[in-house]
Amino acid sequence: MKKCLATAMVLVLTAVSVGFGASARWNALGGEHRFILDTSNYAIYPGRMYQFADALWIIPNVGAVPDNMMSGLLVKRGDMAWAIHYNMPGPVGFSALRDALAGAGGNLPALANGIRAFPDLFLTKKMGDMVIGGRLVLGLASSEPVKDKVAKATSVDVGLGVTKCMALGDLDVGLRLFKASFSDEAVNIDSKNGIGLNLDARLMMPRGEGTKLVPVLGLRYLSEPVVSGAAEVSHVGVNLGLGFNRTTGPKKALLVSGVVCDVDMETTSPPAGAEVKVTTATLSYLGGYERKLNSWLTARGGARATMTVVTGDDPARNGITGNFFYNFGIRVAYKKVLVDMLLSRALLHRGPYIISGSGANMATNVCLTYLLH
Repeated sequence: MKKCLATAMVLVLTAVSVGFGASARWNALGGEHRFILDTSNYAIYPGRMYQFADALWIIPNVGAVPDNMMSGLLVKRGDMAWAIHYNMPGPVGFSALRDALAGAGGNLPALANGIRAFPDLFLTKKMGDMVIGGRLVLGLASSEPVKDKVAKATSVDVGLGVTKCMALGDLDVGLRLFKASFSDEAVNIDSKNGIGLNLDARLMMPRGEGTKLVPVLGLRYLSEPVVSGAAEVSHVGVNLGLGFNRTTGPKKALLVSGVVCDVDMETTSPPAGAEVKVTTATLSYLGGYERKLNSWLTARGGARATMTVVTGDDPARNGITGNFFYNFGIRVAYKKVLVDMLLSRALLHRGPYIISGSGANMATNVCLTYLLH
């Protein structure tokens, strides 16, 4: 087992820069980071953070994320690695709390824009043939709209994970627990519920030279934080997927493809009356391709198609919808600096911006990475 893990780590380190790029990379490869090795993996599999340590990454513009920025600093020292992040996805309780505050009433909606997930800390340790990791995320915000009357919101997310080399392949397991709450003393608002957990697992199974079969599993439970006396909303979800990735040739071209099925069962329990149950099932299939063109430029592209079926006790929500999207991007590498860009689709419609003169953004997502080693 130790030999297996050592071999895996050597392979990772020789190609570690490929895995950086966060959402700018995997969104250009079909939109599913679990089917490849990528920095976004450790948001749900904390043990994976160890292999990506000794780097600083920044995403200056991430749309709806508060403060319009995301960043991470990862440092490795021997068998241990730690990291601190700002606005990184993954803390379920924090996300649920922000959504709940927006409609909670009183002085609480104002806190929805002010609450921040800080600190967001990771710690991992290599122990023999496995790596264990943990994540702690706190979300805090408060105000005093009336003298001696405080409005406050709190969320705590704890994540634990194990990455282990097995005979079948590399196993990643992650468990996330959370608690979220809010209150407003000025108008006597208190929250209830606001608890949940997510369990995620992945097995990267070698199938011939350069090829890996990747089954993934996700289980989740969420009881949304709501105002006392309001309708209670809970979710039970299952996510199953099967993908593969293949690396070929001297240019280390990467081909990824897969299928994902997600089922969410939502139950709304009003203070009076019958429960309302709605089930949402989404089937997705995706594909992507990445190839190094020369020593400093890599190109990638991918597409994803989905079909969503909604059934249940709410006729207004029932129905079948389909969606399709494609993305493409590039990486520019210079020494220890990596620049990953998810290019705007408008490039295909209006041509190169230097010719078209369009004032729109050239890229919709940019990730800057500096390798510390």
